[in-house]
Amino acid sequence: SGRTPITEHGRFGSRSSPIHWGQEMFDQGGMVREVVKWDYELRYPEQAGIVIDRAMSIAMSEPRGPVYLSLPREALAEGAEVEINHRSTVTPTTYGPADPELVAQAADLLAKAKNPLIITQSPELAPDFEPLAGFVEKFALPTIEMWATRLAPPSDHPMMIGRDSTQVLKDADVVVVINAAVPWISDHTDMAEGARVIAIGPDPQHSRVPIRSFPIDIALAGGINKTIAALAAAMAERVPASETFFERREKWAKIKAAQAEAADKRAAMGNGSPMTPAYVSRCISDILDDRTTVVNELGIDPSVMSFKYPKSYFSTPLSGGLGFGLTAALGAQLGDRSRQVIATIGDGSYMFANPVACHQTATALKLPLLAVVFNNGIWNAVRRSTLYMYPDGSAATANTMPITALDPAPDYAAVARAHGAHAERIETGADLPAALQRALAATKSGQQAMIEVMVSY
Repeated sequence: SGRTPITEHGRFGSRSSPIHWGQEMFDQGGMVREVVKWDYELRYPEQAGIVIDRAMSIAMSEPRGPVYLSLPREALAEGAEVEINHRSTVTPTTYGPADPELVAQAADLLAKAKNPLIITQSPELAPDFEPLAGFVEKFALPTIEMWATRLAPPSDHPMMIGRDSTQVLKDADVVVVINAAVPWISDHTDMAEGARVIAIGPDPQHSRVPIRSFPIDIALAGGINKTIAALAAAMAERVPASETFFERREKWAKIKAAQAEAADKRAAMGNGSPMTPAYVSRCISDILDDRTTVVNELGIDPSVMSFKYPKSYFSTPLSGGLGFGLTAALGAQLGDRSRQVIATIGDGSYMFANPVACHQTATALKLPLLAVVFNNGIWNAVRRSTLYMYPDGSAATANTMPITALDPAPDYAAVARAHGAHAERIETGADLPAALQRALAATKSGQQAMIEVMVSY
């Protein structure tokens, strides 16, 4: 970002407006230092190449994350020689598999487990979900995506059993946590006595989190996919080739079938007015293909949807605040115009994203983004948190819980329409499938689209 000019006079680029005094900070990078991997302020124009190299290499080193560079006007205003064919001298850090001795110890535990469990949150992306999908399939390892920011195995994988570890963790005797900062909620989830935990990731301790006391018996620090591949190879040496894990597969197949039946019923029941998030989610699921990416923030119910392809689903990171979804979707669409990006967001999230700026950006850059706004007229996160803390309190019995209502609601579709978007407001479930097809037709022609759906909470 820009930085207030450092000098008051005497240089090209010195201060020229009252705000250059009023907006100067003692430490501008300090605003974001807690949530970025690295920050720096450019001092001299000749530094620009090496500073950008360093910024990019740190951002792209595992675990990947944002960096922050501030740019004083004096440095930007000075001339500099530009090397057109400049070769980066800094390469991002990558990790090999974890320590072989620790991998062997982990394989010993997992091979002997009666009720193993895999919990993922931010797995490493890879074509065809490998090696994770093959690993959990071969050894019949039930897998949970706990507050997943991206997909592990596809939704229809036989070992993909849900998105909440609460009910299954209590029976697990060996738990493999794959790059999950929060594999379960300690306050209301208990582990089985004597259960062992194997943690996999470039930083299994998640050392940037000030307090985190989830148990780890074996920490496999290394590249996620390379470590999974090494663990799979070690398991193959310990598990007889004739072992099919028939009983385990049968158990989880029945559970997965029951989950699918319940999801079908939950989605089908919500097509009235207002609709349920589950019904809207199923309608969106029906329009997904291998070139679609969903960026979700407090919108869809993934448990009723089918995500079959890599890069088809991303969600708000644990550090993300309200407004992440729509802005991240803009970035995803800008990064790959050949994909259909769909932002699925709550009405509060839409408001906090600064929608005027987002739609203006989509128009200016000709981004065919589809935004689906789930309008339930409430800050449901605040409501749920209040009910969790005070289930019998005054707020719980109020006709309208204080400080949660988003009434009177603006015409969100009109906001999008003002920026040239194809925009509709849908109040009845029967009208939604056709509306989504009209929106897709608009995006295929290069126009951004927005569907506001009226849902219950």
